[in-house]
Amino acid sequence: MSEIKWHLDKTLKELDITRNALAVDAKVRPATIQDMVNGLPKRVEFKTLLAILDSLNEMKTKRGITREIDISDIFIYKK
Repeated sequence: MSEIKWHLDKTLKELDITRNALAVDAKVRPATIQDMVNGLPKRVEFKTLLAILDSLNEMKTKRGITREIDISDIFIYKK
């Protein structure tokens, strides 16, 4: 059975970013970030994903990380 595997917590640890800092920077409800970290969201809006990706990419640049953050740093599809 296929599933979505959430990787946001791993990415936040790698970038040394707190859940709350991401929520504030991305202008997303902290509960939304918490659900993603715990693999519990029932649905996620594209607008929300874009805000999170934009924020993660801005924040990683400030930390001197050069690799691009993409959707697979938030979740992946597994068959």
